[in-house]
Amino acid sequence: MRALSIVEGALANIGDVTGRSWESELHRQRAQILLALNPSKVREAESHIKKSIEVARGQGAKSLELRATTSLAELWRRQERADEARALLEPICRWFDEGAETADLRRAVSALNSVTGT
Repeated sequence: MRALSIVEGALANIGDVTGRSWESELHRQRAQILLALNPSKVREAESHIKKSIEVARGQGAKSLELRATTSLAELWRRQERADEARALLEPICRWFDEGAETADLRRAVSALNSVTGT
């Protein structure tokens, strides 16, 4: 619960450019914490992850978009929504032609492979 209140406080107080640069990640973290605290809050978590993607796209923050789309794809995979997960992940994974050694891209490719069966 403390982690959730910290993230919610940070989101409520985002006002400067530095704070807004992490807004996407804060929404994603909020979703992850919500699911950890109460796995039945899937709809609310999905909403926060979608907000994370929207913010990242609006800021042109591809790395944060990759993290958020991977989180949403993993959530959808657990809900047996593999086609939606694949359609979400494929374009962002293709966008990255460098940095294959990063943990975020390895995680995204692993999630993509799990929904494509490769």
